[in-house]
Amino acid sequence: MGSQFHRLQWSCILLLVFFMLSCSLKEVKKPEAEKDFPQETSRLEKLAREDPRVSVQAQSHLQLAFLYVNYRNPQLNYTRALQEIESVLSLEPARVQTDEVQNWLAVLREVGKLQTNLDRVQKANKSLRDEVAGLKETIERLKKLDRQMEERRRLTK
Repeated sequence: MGSQFHRLQWSCILLLVFFMLSCSLKEVKKPEAEKDFPQETSRLEKLAREDPRVSVQAQSHLQLAFLYVNYRNPQLNYTRALQEIESVLSLEPARVQTDEVQNWLAVLREVGKLQTNLDRVQKANKSLRDEVAGLKETIERLKKLDRQMEERRRLTK
């Protein structure tokens, strides 16, 4: 009787673990098509905002971060991914201590720096283009003035 009871007990435990895993796998849903990304993003944002459990909030923020850097996402957003990982850091610092998350955090910070530098360079580039356009306009006016002066010289001779 004891061995049957233990088998039944272990069977119940295995069934319980199986059902827990199947429920948790439903929550970690990866979007398959481009149209699924906005739906999954809004679902995770709502979960991160409204769920009272800190661990669920942190997991939602982490999934959001990975969603924002997913290569199939038509609206990649590295800045937002960094914000989401930093949210995880504020909610559960121990969760962010894994090598994978630390690597992503370092990469996203570097991407943020590069984006800032790119914005600065593009702004300087626009300024230089405007200056070049102004100089071209000045050169055209000087050419026109030179032609007018040549005509006056010819007329006075």
